[in-house]
Amino acid sequence: MGWDDVSRWQPVDLAAAFKMGDAVQPVDVRVGWSSAQEKVKGALRVDPLEFTSQVPELPGGAELIFYCDRPGEAQSLTVAMWAFDNGRSRVGVLVGGWDAWVAAGYPTEPVER
Repeated sequence: MGWDDVSRWQPVDLAAAFKMGDAVQPVDVRVGWSSAQEKVKGALRVDPLEFTSQVPELPGGAELIFYCDRPGEAQSLTVAMWAFDNGRSRVGVLVGGWDAWVAAGYPTEPVER
């Protein structure tokens, strides 16, 4: 599996998918989650240090769109490639990650602890 097996989602495309009711599920894999105050609206959380045990538990039926706060989508791409290699055929990453989503002004919600 290579990086080209993972779809690349621009923030505008993910926002449009939400509005259209497409089957997409954002997944937050930010390393700094413990200090995060907000997340992409509707995002699930996967600990980037324990993703091999948590990704298999994510719901099926939707394309999993991973996002992080690392340059070049480094963390989200790692998790997405692992998910693909382990049976998830529909995975993607949010280009620009958390920072791009917030900069575009798309919906966020408080992190629940």
